[in-house]
Amino acid sequence: MSLEKVKTLLLTILVIVSVLLTWLIWNNQPNYDWLNLKDLDNISIAKEKKVSEVVLPVKVLYHENNATVGTVHEGEISRVMKILQNWNFDVSNTKMLPKNNLYALMSGPNRIELDFPNPVPFSVYRNVFNFTNKKMPNANFDHIVLELKTGTKNSNHVYFISLETNQVFEASIDQKETQYLIKKLKDNQDLYKPYSAFPLAGNRKIYLPDASPVVNRYKYATTDIDIDKFKKALFRDPNFVKKVTDEYTNGNSLLKTDDDNQVFSFVNPGEDMSYGIMNNHLLMRAIDFINQHSGWTDHFQYFEMNEKKNEVTFKLFKNGYPVFNSDGMADIQEFWGGNEIYKYTRPYFLLSLNLPIKPAKVELDPAKQVVSRLQNDTSINMNKVEEITIGYHLSKDGNGEGILSFQPAWYYCYNGTWKKVGGDGNGLE
Repeated sequence: MSLEKVKTLLLTILVIVSVLLTWLIWNNQPNYDWLNLKDLDNISIAKEKKVSEVVLPVKVLYHENNATVGTVHEGEISRVMKILQNWNFDVSNTKMLPKNNLYALMSGPNRIELDFPNPVPFSVYRNVFNFTNKKMPNANFDHIVLELKTGTKNSNHVYFISLETNQVFEASIDQKETQYLIKKLKDNQDLYKPYSAFPLAGNRKIYLPDASPVVNRYKYATTDIDIDKFKKALFRDPNFVKKVTDEYTNGNSLLKTDDDNQVFSFVNPGEDMSYGIMNNHLLMRAIDFINQHSGWTDHFQYFEMNEKKNEVTFKLFKNGYPVFNSDGMADIQEFWGGNEIYKYTRPYFLLSLNLPIKPAKVELDPAKQVVSRLQNDTSINMNKVEEITIGYHLSKDGNGEGILSFQPAWYYCYNGTWKKVGGDGNGLE
C-alpha cells in the first residue's frame, strides 16, 4: 500500500471518529442548568438576618433600689440592644466568682440585666457590639449587666457574665451613655412589670413576674412554603433528585417531609458527626447556613447550642415568649459535621393571618404558685430544674386545616428538656 493511500485511510478513520464523538456529546450531554449561579442566587425562601436580629436577650430586668421590674417585650428589647450597639466596650478585666456573688453582682441596685437563653461566644457578638479590644476573650457569656450609677466617675462598668463557668468579664463605657439609656427606659416604663426573685438549687435564682400574668392566645392561618425551594437550596444537583412518596434523594442525601405537621428533615449521612467544632464557629455556621437560602421565616431566635452534638436550635417566638411543639413545628435545628450540614430540620410554613378568637386573653397562675407546684411534685428533682418561663403551646386546630393555635402556659427546663407545667401530654419529652 502506498504512503498516500495510508494517509487517506487514517484521515478517513479520524473523520469517522470525530463525527461519532460529536454525535455522542450532542445526545448524551448532562443537564447542567442547576450550575447557573444566577439561578442559585434566586433561591430565596424568606429573608436573611443579621446576628443582632437572631442572637438576642429574652428578658430585660431593671434593678432599681430594692425593686425589680422586667419585660419580655420584643420591641423594647430591640430598642435597648440598638442603644448598646452604639457604645464602645473595652473588656479589661476577668475574674471568677462564687455563684451567690455572681447573683449579687447581677441584681445589685441601679443595674440593668440582659438575660440570654444560652451561652453566646464573644467572637459572635463582635458582629453586634463595638469592642475596642484587638483580641477578644475565647469564652461565652449568658448575661450582660449594666451599672447605672451616677457620680464623679466618667465611666460605668458593664459585666459580661457566664453562669455556666462563673466567669465575669468587666468592661467600661462612658457614663453619659448609661444616662441616655435610663431616660429611654423611663420613657417606656409602662412595658415593665414588677418581678420577684425565686431561689433554685445550687445557689441559683430566677426572676419571674409578680402578678398573675395575662397573656393573649392566638389562632393563625398558615401558608405552605413550596418544598421545591428547599430542594433547590439543599441539594447540589436538584435536577437529579428523585421523589418517592414523601422523600427526595439524590442517592447521597435525603429530604423527608411530614405533610401533616408541615415540617421536614434533611440528612447528609456522609458527614462525620464526631468532628468537634468550636462553639463560636458552630453558631456562626448555623446562622450563615440559613442566610444562604434566606431561610428566616416568622420570628425565630437563637435558643440552644449543644457543642457535644454540634447542634444549634433556633426557636419560634411570639410576643417575646418561646413557642413549644413536640412535632418540630416551632424549631429550626441544625446538626453539623466536620465540613457540611449533617441534619437540618424545620417547618415549611408561614404564619399568614391572625384569626379573631374569643376570649383572646388567658390569665395564668402566678409564678409563686407555679414554683410551689414544682417543689411539691415528688416526681421532680428541683436540682434539675434549670429555668422557668411563660411560653406558648403550639398545636393544630381541630376546626380547620392549616389553622394553628397558640395557647399560653408555664414551662420549665428539666435537665435540658423543656416540659409544660402540669404535663397533660403537651410536654416536650
